[in-house]
Formats: sequence, C-alpha cells, structure tokens
Amino acid sequence: MMNVLLVAGDARGLARFEAALKTNHNVVVKQVASAGEATAILANGWAAAVVFAAELADGPALSAVKGVVKRFPLINCAMVSPLPAAEFHQVAEGLGLFMQLPVNPGAAEAAEMLVLLDKITTLLGSELKGVKR
Repeated sequence: MMNVLLVAGDARGLARFEAALKTNHNVVVKQVASAGEATAILANGWAAAVVFAAELADGPALSAVKGVVKRFPLINCAMVSPLPAAEFHQVAEGLGLFMQLPVNPGAAEAAEMLVLLDKITTLLGSELKGVKR
C-alpha cells in the first residue's frame, strides 16, 4: 500500500489526478489545502509521496516544497507547474523533486507518477509503504 498526499489550495485542479490515483487499489490518497496541514501529516510518517499544486491555501507551492524537503529530505515530492521544463528545472534545482506535473494533471500523469515511484523504490531496494513509522 502506498500513501500519497495531495496538497492544493483548490482541490479542483487535482481532481482528475486524484480520481485516477484512487483507481489503483494499492494507493491511498489524502488531500489537504495547506503546507501546514501537509507538514503535520508528514510528521506522522503517513505519506510515501507528496504532490503539490502550484498554489496552496497558505502560499505558493515552491516555498512549501523547500520547507518540506528541508524537514523531510527523503520524502518523494512532485509539483504542478505551468513553467516550461527548462525554466522549472532552473527554479526547482536542488529541491529533489522527482516530477513536474502540468496544470490540471489527469490519468496519464497519475500513471506516469506511479511508474516513477515504483522505479525509485526499486532503485532503493525497498518497498514504499508510506505508513506511520
């Protein structure tokens, strides 16, 4: 079982992505609106991966990602961004994001993310549980 945390100020932007993730019976999805809520959940060790929308209820996602990665350096983070890939790379360099998602991601991006997470766990030689430790 893999727990995925979605963080979005407006849940509608990740609705198709969330619905696609929920079709996988090995994935549990929880969505919150703010970086503060996400941090509380991550502190409990619940999530194996966290996906940030571009805007959160308490500010821009980039600031939240920086805080989360600093506090939880081993968490797998992805982020929605309208920036072209090269520009996104410049802005997010050094944050350890494993994936950039387009605005309003859907089923294809959810499937791609799960494949990438599977590859990451295979490389690490362990299962991604995302359960409270």
